[in-house]
Amino acid sequence: MYGPAGEGIYNNQRVLALVPALSAMADYSLTFFYAGGTGEILQYEFSPVVRFAAENGIVPLAVVALVLLYYLLSYAALRALCGTCVYPFAVAILMAVSLTHVMGGFSWLVRLPFYSFMVHGLTITTLLLCATGLIWGLFRCPGQLRIRRP
Repeated sequence: MYGPAGEGIYNNQRVLALVPALSAMADYSLTFFYAGGTGEILQYEFSPVVRFAAENGIVPLAVVALVLLYYLLSYAALRALCGTCVYPFAVAILMAVSLTHVMGGFSWLVRLPFYSFMVHGLTITTLLLCATGLIWGLFRCPGQLRIRRP
């Protein structure tokens, strides 16, 4: 089953949207596996959603909701940008977000300040990639990024 832009995984939005969803699942699974308990999660976890879920005892529900949300939003973004000049940026952003999640999950195992700075650095790099993609799209192919009215 291939996406509308051609063959291969790169153009298959359904498969690509799974990557950030599965990486979020890995992140939160590793977080709860390697964290010393709810107290450590409340003290050190970066995500307010995970902190809220841990505080209120709704971790499985929150993880399922986040994974579904990641998949749906990733798929919608890829589908909307397929065939535009910013599609490569969208794919790169999703892969960078996915890598950040997996590295964030392993930060509970590694627990070194340098590693945490690397995870934050990758987050900043992802934001710079977003800005670059937006600027590229606005100047390189503004006609493709117009909002279509029904």
